[in-house]
Amino acid sequence: MGLFAPFKRARRQRILAEHPISDELWDWVLKEHPIFRYLTEGEKAALRELATIFLGEKIFDPVGEVVIDDELRLSIAAQAVLPLVCLDIDWYDDWSTVIVMPREYEVKKKDFDEAGVVHEYDDEFSGEAFDLGPVALSRVDIEASGWGDGYNVVIHEMAHKIDGRDGHFDGVPPLPRDIGISEWQGVFSDAYTDFRRRVEAPEARRPRRGKLRKGGAPRLDSYAAESPEEFFAVVCEYYFERPELLRSEYGEVYGLLARFFRRDPLATAQGPQ
Repeated sequence: MGLFAPFKRARRQRILAEHPISDELWDWVLKEHPIFRYLTEGEKAALRELATIFLGEKIFDPVGEVVIDDELRLSIAAQAVLPLVCLDIDWYDDWSTVIVMPREYEVKKKDFDEAGVVHEYDDEFSGEAFDLGPVALSRVDIEASGWGDGYNVVIHEMAHKIDGRDGHFDGVPPLPRDIGISEWQGVFSDAYTDFRRRVEAPEARRPRRGKLRKGGAPRLDSYAAESPEEFFAVVCEYYFERPELLRSEYGEVYGLLARFFRRDPLATAQGPQ
């Protein structure tokens, strides 16, 4: 952490001492979000501490008619820090604001085709992670997250923030020493290529967000086929929401994520099936 490490530690100790999460509110968030059933008691304690620091360090900025009450703030915080239970809150220290939109919002996008022609179109976003900036989340989608069905806008955008810690949103986050870049890129590239092939197969049909597929098509959200960075963010959603499904679809990806996040949801606790 460098020169300011002692000040940061002292500030966080004050947050923990002066702004604890009440037992009533903590019990609510654990019961309201089935994905936390995958945590051991020790991991739940770590989650509570990380969520407390997140609440103390982040600014929550409502848009429009959104009212950010204690339950919404904690729902966002607890899900946001779930990937960090065995890591460190410093993964999120390069941004400070969570923007909460009422619902999905339109974003004008530009794409270039193979001939170099620019195509502009409107797209709907349920969340967005800005490079070195805030995270935007739709309240409707926050409330649809954490139920164990594979969809989680909070974890999705946090995965982008983790991915971008090295300055690049490319599906390759800063890796620990025990995971080589070639191993990561090989496993994820093979899985991404296979996923795109299966999504584009004639029998594949685009489901509504959060719905599973049938037959030979992949059972993960088809949005993962958009790009390597979106594939990473989507498989992180499933890793914490439906780990058994991700492991059955892409076992090597699941294994790498278990090494990266330093915990295996299916090995540490019995989650919802």
